[in-house]
Amino acid sequence: MNTPSSHHIAGLAPRVILVVTATLFCYSNNVLAESTEVEELRLQVETLKKRVQELESTQTVDAPTVKKKKKTGNPWHALEVNMSKEDVRSLLGKPGRVDTWKTGEAWYYPNTRGGEVDFDANGNVTGWLAP
Repeated sequence: MNTPSSHHIAGLAPRVILVVTATLFCYSNNVLAESTEVEELRLQVETLKKRVQELESTQTVDAPTVKKKKKTGNPWHALEVNMSKEDVRSLLGKPGRVDTWKTGEAWYYPNTRGGEVDFDANGNVTGWLAP
């Protein structure tokens, strides 16, 4: 039986097949392009990882340098909070008197009527009075 609708359906079949084939072809090209791009990115990441490892293995960090104040003028002006006892001794010399408590020490130059440097229990300067 040959009806107009069966001719119409039969004529559509090649067109549908053509559209489906073209769609699949375009999709497969996109997938291929994306997989190539993904592979290129993966290779770039691997290269960068190796470069970072090389740089980290050769990188050295220098210790920070601490500038010492010059011993010119009044040495009391060179005192700083958290300075060590050794630094104070090299700056001001040996104290004339030392008072010691549980919480720290006080060094007097040359005595209690002169200058005073106060230290915490860890031996770091907490404050001072210049003579």
